Amino acid sequence: IFFSLEASLFWWSAEKNEKLLQFWETYILIMETLEGNQIHVIKPVLPKLNSLYEHAISGEKGCWLFHPSWHMCIYKRMFESENKTLTKEGILHFLELYETKHLPNSLGFLEFVIGPLMDALSESSLYSRTPGQLMGACPPLGMRLQKFLATYLMLLPEEEKGSFLLKFIQKMTSRHWCAVPILFLSMALAYIPACKVLGAEGLHALRDVLQCTMVTHQILLRGAAQCYLLQTAMHLTDVKKKLLLDVEGFLNSFGACMPQCILFLRLCSWLEVNDRCFRKLITSDFEHQETSSLCQYVRSLVGEYLKAPASGRENCFMPDWFEAKLVATMILLAADVEQMRNKYSGKSNIEWIELETFLNPLLDVLMKLGSNAYIPTLKTDKSLQLLLKLLQTRSLKCSNTQDDRVLFFIWKSLMTPVESILEFILRQLTTNELSTVGDLDRCDLYLALIPEIVNLCLQLSWKKVPFIKNFLLSLTNASIRNLQERNCEEEPKLKEQIKKVASMASLTVVCEIMDRKPEAHLESLPSVDALKRFISFSQFNEVLKKPSHIEEKSSLCEETTTQGWGKIVARYVRDQWICLHFILKSFPTLAQEHEETSEMSLSTVERSRKLLESALEALTILPSDQVLPVFKCMKVFVPKLLDSAESLCIEAFDLAWKIISSLSNTQLIFWSNLKAFVQFVFDTEVLAVAASAKGQAYAKIKEIIFKLIDMSTTKTGVFNVVLSHCCRSWIFPAVDERSALTNAFLNAGNYCELITEGCVFGTVFRRDQRLIQDVHAFIENLGEKCAANVVTE
Repeated sequence: IFFSLEASLFWWSAEKNEKLLQFWETYILIMETLEGNQIHVIKPVLPKLNSLYEHAISGEKGCWLFHPSWHMCIYKRMFESENKTLTKEGILHFLELYETKHLPNSLGFLEFVIGPLMDALSESSLYSRTPGQLMGACPPLGMRLQKFLATYLMLLPEEEKGSFLLKFIQKMTSRHWCAVPILFLSMALAYIPACKVLGAEGLHALRDVLQCTMVTHQILLRGAAQCYLLQTAMHLTDVKKKLLLDVEGFLNSFGACMPQCILFLRLCSWLEVNDRCFRKLITSDFEHQETSSLCQYVRSLVGEYLKAPASGRENCFMPDWFEAKLVATMILLAADVEQMRNKYSGKSNIEWIELETFLNPLLDVLMKLGSNAYIPTLKTDKSLQLLLKLLQTRSLKCSNTQDDRVLFFIWKSLMTPVESILEFILRQLTTNELSTVGDLDRCDLYLALIPEIVNLCLQLSWKKVPFIKNFLLSLTNASIRNLQERNCEEEPKLKEQIKKVASMASLTVVCEIMDRKPEAHLESLPSVDALKRFISFSQFNEVLKKPSHIEEKSSLCEETTTQGWGKIVARYVRDQWICLHFILKSFPTLAQEHEETSEMSLSTVERSRKLLESALEALTILPSDQVLPVFKCMKVFVPKLLDSAESLCIEAFDLAWKIISSLSNTQLIFWSNLKAFVQFVFDTEVLAVAASAKGQAYAKIKEIIFKLIDMSTTKTGVFNVVLSHCCRSWIFPAVDERSALTNAFLNAGNYCELITEGCVFGTVFRRDQRLIQDVHAFIENLGEKCAANVVTE
């Protein structure tokens, strides 16, 4: 008999008769037992698998006596079982094998790992914790995967490690994986001891894992997997086989890493340590040899980004945000790496020469915006996009901005062009500069910059606050003027309607800034009274008439960028309700302040009734992703009207519930809408009035309670939103809610269904929901070791 690394499928020898019989008898026993598919029968037989390996491997020659495919048949039978407990036992046994046995290398085993094993690992339920484990512990399969992958890779020949890992990662992109398996596979990859075996192709495969398979609303799980994939890239990629362009594309696929978190510092350190390798790949004769390759690359990147042809207004398309985000990320990363390099070299005073070099081309453009009307539109767009991304990316989740020296330097640099930027924005928003549907994207860009710039001035220089106040005063007055203009022509022009949309959106931003920045004392501005009067007298749900004629020069843009005039009208109506909510919240005695008009001389109840009727009309007009401000206004109206206009309030409950129940898979808007819905339906005063009357409203609220309980069986967290709000309002009622009843907590007895459900089923979840809860607890238990806990809320 000739032994080889890959033995024959079947052989017999009289000399080995007894050993061969033991092998085949054990093999047949195991296969017959597996036919039963019952774990309590199969589990006692599993240890016999170990004896199969003892018979199958030659101790002297270290090679297979029996072809390993016989063993694979056993595992494959277990992996494909309908009994998931058996599948899990089979996987755990296979993974443990490499911790206890020194198996000869086999091409068949490698293919088996990439094929049937990974197919089996895609089942989420296998990652549940065992009954004896504490909440927040790593499940057994997660721990075994880490040990297995590290051990298996170590046993492979050096030349096969790279190809195996590449196939392993590519397999993670070849099917729709759920968040839980992806997380634990990514964790296992991250815990492989550092070895430089992946090139640019491996980096691209890791990026594909994010782009193709991380489509999940489980944000914490996705964030944790991203962190582990980034660690994998740093541990396993060979920098000599990569260009900075590959690294840039890979990093831009990730969500934001908070500066100063452990993972971000590791990334900076990795880039700094490997800088010489990148330098060789970029250039050998650069102007400043002492400049790092990363800084050279970012300098070039910023220069190329800000290049723009001298074109006029005919190019109405906004540039893609992807490029601005990428450039901003690389600027900030290079600045952090430079800061780390200076710190290691012992420099106490950092001059920020490189960061200043990155920012100078941007600052040059921004300084000219207020005075130069001939800057190409594309260049203006790109500059403002980059400015916004720099501010948003760096300040994202920064709890203590004063400790962030990079952010502080960026803020300080941007103080100089603030006035130029705001002059430009004011001109764009209040004159006829925005004239096409495509220009509404620019409007959104300008409006997004205003709160960032206001925050910048309040954080860094109160000397700029008078200018900010003058800007907001001018913006408010000009926007109100534009909205009050009446068109004499039967058919409105497109640019006139676009101007109205931009003006209403501008008022929305002014209201939000006043609400979020009370320290600026903006309520003392003369324009605030004009704003209150304008909003109070507005005709709500006013529909902007669609222009019948679109100018020839912009017709191409309209055909390709507009998503329907209805969406523009919805945006306009939504902005009206945002402004109204601010007025109702900030100036509750508005009705008493303006007795001179017949509209405002109406009683508070009658005024609230008319507004609630308008709110119901708005709910029928607006798409579900735009109704949040209407819900917030209804929280003000409904408590005042439940006693006198019960049927109208019930109609509001029904219509609002119809919207909530339709938002089944829209996670980004579902939770904010649900919270607003709960706040006005389960308002303390509403619950008290309904319970005292025991009328139709009380029955309707009870009906909604049972519907919410039913929804919570399929949507984790729904019941928690309801119960948390009610308990908080019953135990700690707001000052203005104390009039609802003497002791708010006594009202809980009228809605005992909520308390009963919380006590009996509050912590009981479906099996798949429990799994997500357990994995969440595991990630949170990692603390700062996992950057996802720092970045996500």
